[in-house]
This record gives sequence, structure tokens and C-alpha cells, in this order.
Amino acid sequence: MTPTLLVFSQDRGLVEELREAAANRYEVIAVHSLTNGQAQLQAEGCPAMVAHFSRQIVNGYQPREFFQHLESLRSVAPIFAVVDDACPSEIREKAQESAQALLHRPVQPDQLQRLIQTHAPLEYELGEFQRRRPHRVLQGKTRNYATFSPRMFEMMDELRVAAGHDVTILLSGETGSGKSSLARVIHELSPRAGDRFLTVACGALPPNLIESELFGHVKGAFTGADNERLGKFAAAQNGTLLLDEIDVLPPDQQAKLLRVIETGEYEPVGSNDTRISTARLIAATNTDLEQLVHAGKFRRDLYYRLNILSFHIPPLRERPHDVEYLALRFALQHSRALKVPIRFLEPDFMAALLAHHWPGNVRELENVMRRAVLYCRDGILQPCDLPSTIRGALQDVFETPDQTNILTAGTLVERLEAAERKILVDTLRRHDYHRQDTARELGISRITLYHKMRKYGLFESPAESA
Repeated sequence: MTPTLLVFSQDRGLVEELREAAANRYEVIAVHSLTNGQAQLQAEGCPAMVAHFSRQIVNGYQPREFFQHLESLRSVAPIFAVVDDACPSEIREKAQESAQALLHRPVQPDQLQRLIQTHAPLEYELGEFQRRRPHRVLQGKTRNYATFSPRMFEMMDELRVAAGHDVTILLSGETGSGKSSLARVIHELSPRAGDRFLTVACGALPPNLIESELFGHVKGAFTGADNERLGKFAAAQNGTLLLDEIDVLPPDQQAKLLRVIETGEYEPVGSNDTRISTARLIAATNTDLEQLVHAGKFRRDLYYRLNILSFHIPPLRERPHDVEYLALRFALQHSRALKVPIRFLEPDFMAALLAHHWPGNVRELENVMRRAVLYCRDGILQPCDLPSTIRGALQDVFETPDQTNILTAGTLVERLEAAERKILVDTLRRHDYHRQDTARELGISRITLYHKMRKYGLFESPAESA
């Protein structure tokens, strides 16, 4: 995914200069509307915006209005200014105040690259991460779902195909693994993208209200039903309906859901009128439905109907590259939202994230990153910005119990490996986990150090190292 460099200019010559200076590292897009520009700036990997100041402000904007819009964008991405010699002095002065840096014409590649690295290092690092690692992205109209875990690549390719067809999909995975986000992207990739996307959180509803929530009810159907109410199947119309935690549905509701999937037919509570649902259904569960079938808690025929197109999202602890990517993305996102400047993440900060088990998966990681950004004071995310539970995970990785016994027992190979691991840990600690300095002291290349860290579980998660 190539990061985008947005340019507010009607000068085609300047746009071409920037395209040449970008040298295929960035996609340069000329934007004539500040409103559209703000929407595009929300895209991941956008490192900067270039505003061109001449005698005429872009698309007829008055100077005051133009600068007001730019001010609102400063928290989203850094602004570089290009100021023409013919620009009025009052606009020139205001441009220098509003922009983080000035670009001089003709724009040179090293000048552009240096400014981006200086003023947008986190965006740059995220863009570099996306460029240098194989990944798959499902790109919807307003959001996307990306993974850098090779074990998910085939699933993502299959989901891209399934999204374009009017079929029921089952998503499974632990709580917080991203099922709801993935369901929204599936909707946006489908022919129904222009219609509504609704969610029913089955686990949050009392059993006696689930049927009414799904199918609606007529007036007087039960105590408190003072008015007729549309259910989610009717409200979704031709859109998509996500049934989250479908495993909690009572047996009678499972039977009615099976009927809707097979025929589209249902009756509102208290009514004898059969209605037809035209919504597409996506179901999600955080449990093993097959085990529930064997336990007699979930209908076998409904399970087989849902299991035709089912996709399992692995837990985050099994996707170390996704942890790195999401940590960078969330750091950038919350840095902008909280207006706390973040320059980069220390290596041991990332090592602590990789060592953690992540029982809450993506949702937990986002909360941890929001907290870390909030407590960051010098623009550098460090382990001290993390909760103690996360810092403890890093300590566990770099400590081996009973090291003395390991060094004096076992085969020669086992003893040599234990000694090598201890040397690596001691040297990494001495250099604050800076790999280049560690490799230099040990007389090995950074690549060799990387492979040894992976071998002994000192960098990536145990699941990846296995």
C-alpha cells in the first residue's frame, strides 16, 4: 500500500515536481477541495500534505477560510508549504506560521524525504512497514481490514470472493479479534454497500427480547408493547445484518433463524402475517459451534447451514506482525485524536507488546495504545508508558528460570544454546535492546542477530518462533 501525499494546488508543474521527487515512494494526489482532502487524510499511511500559496488560493477559497481549514488538518498530518515569490506578504507570513516546514522549488527528492522523516516519522515508519512486508488488504469504501500474517492470506483471498456474492457468512474468533470490523468491510465490498449495515449484539439481550429485536412486534404483543416496532431484519432492508454472538440464541430462536436463512420468511412477535427478509446475513461467534452441537446446545442443521462459508480469525498472539502493524496504526490514530505528538516507538516498547499474550486481542491492544499515547510526554513511546501487566510480559521473555541448572545440565548442544541465549539477553539489556549496537559488540550482522533472537524467542512471539 503506497502512502499518499496530498497536494492542494492548481499548478500542474508543482504537482509533477512532487511526483518526480516522490520517486514512486508516495502517490501524489492533487486535491482541490479541503473537505475531500480531510477525508482522504484519514487514510492509513498518509505522511504529509503540501499546500501551495500563490496569488490565488486554491479553488477560490478566501485566505481566512483557507487557513481555518488548514488549521483543522494540522492534527491529522504535517503540512508543508510551497510559497511563490509573487505571493502577497501577509499570506506568505501566515503560511510560514501555519506550516511545519517550507518546500523550495524545484522540489528535490532528498529535501522531500528529509522533511517527511523529520516531521512525520511515525507515518513514515507505518508506510515502510506496509511496503516491506507481504500482506493482504480488504479495502472497503470507508475502512479496510489488513493482515500481515501469512496464515491469513488464503482466508482473505477467499473472503474477497465471498463478499461479492449474496451468501451467508460465519466469522469465528476470540472476543476482540476483529470480527465486527471485518463484517463491516465485507458489507462495503458487497453489492449491498450502499444500503444499511446493522448489528444485533445477541449476547447483550435478555432471551425474552431477542425475538422482538430480530423480527419486531405488533402493538399489544406483550406487556409494554404499546406500539408496533420493526425488527432488525426489516430495518436492514436490502443491507447487511450482523448477528454477533450467535451462539447464545435460545433453541426456538435458532429454529426461526434457520427458517429465515432458508426461505427469508418470518413473523413479527404477536402477528400471523408472514414477511420476507431481503437482508444479507453475517453471523459471528467467539465459541466453537461444533462443540455446542455435540453438547446439544446448538442446532445441527443451523450449524451446517452457517458452516458452508465460515472463516476463523486467529487470536492476536498468533499474529506477531499484525501486532506490530496495529501498534503503529493505533499510535498514529490516537496521537492525532488526542493531539499528543508521537515521533517513534522504542524497540523494547514493541518487544513488550510482542511478548504479551493479548487475551483481549485487537480491542485490548487498541486500549493499551490509547493509554500509552496519553501518558507519553516526550514523543517517544517507552515501556514505562505501558501497564505493568504488559511490562511484566517483557521481563518474562528475557528471563529463563533456573539458568544455572540449564548451563550445567543437558547435552552439549543444549548447554551451548543456553549460554548463547544468556549472552544475547545480557548484551541486549546492556544496550537497552538496541539491535545495531548489540550486533556490533557481538561481531555479527543485524540479520544474524535477528535470526538468533527469533530462535530463542527474544523478539517475536512463541507462535511465530515455533
